[in-house]
Amino acid sequence: MPAREALDGLKQRLGARGVWARLAFICLIGFVVSSPFSISAAQLFGFAGAGLWLISLNSEGAVFRNRLPLRGPWAAFALLTLASALAAESPWQSLWDARKLAQILLFYFAINTVRDEWEARWLVKTLFAAAGLACAWTLARALPGPVDLAHRMSGFFSIYMTLGGYLLVAGSIALAYLFVPGGAGRERWAYAAAALMGGALVGTFSRNAWVGMAVSVLVIALAGRSWRALAVAVAAAAAVWVAAPEAVRGRVFSLGDPRDPTRVERLLMWQSGLRMALDRPLLGVGPGRVKKAFPAYADPRAKKQRTGHLHNSFLHLAAERGLPAAAAWLWAWLAYFWLAGRRLGGRKEPPPAGRWRTVAGLAAAAGFFTAGMFEYNFGDSEAVMLAFFALALPFMAEPKAD
Repeated sequence: MPAREALDGLKQRLGARGVWARLAFICLIGFVVSSPFSISAAQLFGFAGAGLWLISLNSEGAVFRNRLPLRGPWAAFALLTLASALAAESPWQSLWDARKLAQILLFYFAINTVRDEWEARWLVKTLFAAAGLACAWTLARALPGPVDLAHRMSGFFSIYMTLGGYLLVAGSIALAYLFVPGGAGRERWAYAAAALMGGALVGTFSRNAWVGMAVSVLVIALAGRSWRALAVAVAAAAAVWVAAPEAVRGRVFSLGDPRDPTRVERLLMWQSGLRMALDRPLLGVGPGRVKKAFPAYADPRAKKQRTGHLHNSFLHLAAERGLPAAAAWLWAWLAYFWLAGRRLGGRKEPPPAGRWRTVAGLAAAAGFFTAGMFEYNFGDSEAVMLAFFALALPFMAEPKAD
């Protein structure tokens, strides 16, 4: 789509909105553009847009469809989190740490702000352009030096794990957009952006993100009926294997090594986390309190006697907020897979032009959830906010409420 035509289409759609709806959509654009560069800017745009969306519900209800899928499990998770915070040793601090619950609003904000297929495609292409630019800068800055565990790529984020989680989600959306059959032709530059994201993802050395991306590719191949995506992913992985330095191949081999030090350490950490969860099963130790509580549960054999998180989203939430909250969180994910999956084979199957969005949401969700079994990625705001945007893709541009 030529740039001028895209801008004209955007102006036309902004003009068709009311004031609050227009500002909300502009904030959504700002969130997508700033997400790979600045957490502060992304949060500012995301939460300001969500607030504008809430304002518009009263004054411009005809514009926003006010659809709230999965409201039951996410509401239960939020209420149980707040109960855990109130029962914690330092309730005010835990309540402050529970503020990240507001990120759930981004899911509903994105669903109810995007009104048609054109807008959905425009937003994801804007995401690809922003992420591709960030990855180009990351690779240009890192590749002149050594590529190993001591020089892991982190981009504009504070740590490589965050970049890996972000690129897992963005890359899943890109692969679904490029390879799921149906819809209009894909721009060539989007393939280049996806390749840049893949290169930076390799450079993070984040094994949880690599495993998550492998799951995403399988979902795209199966749910999206795109074996071409699988073939391209296998070919790209083979090329990386041949061209990559020994450090990358060693990192891959470590995935199956039972004696790998980080794997042994993580297993001990999970055992400590399980004891913590079973010690306070109802409400946990409180949001943000795992770091203070962990030393009392640390295994004597572990080298790491202190940690801020448990490298497993479900286990961390169970220890931090209690088993009921962790169960509500798991309910939300399973319900999402069921609800989005129905659109691929049931009476609500989307038209070919929108099928890629459903597959993109499922692939991103499956990859993010899988990676979360080896890393507490649900506590990583940069990745979580983009994940909620990705989860919203199957439900965008629908005329009826769920």
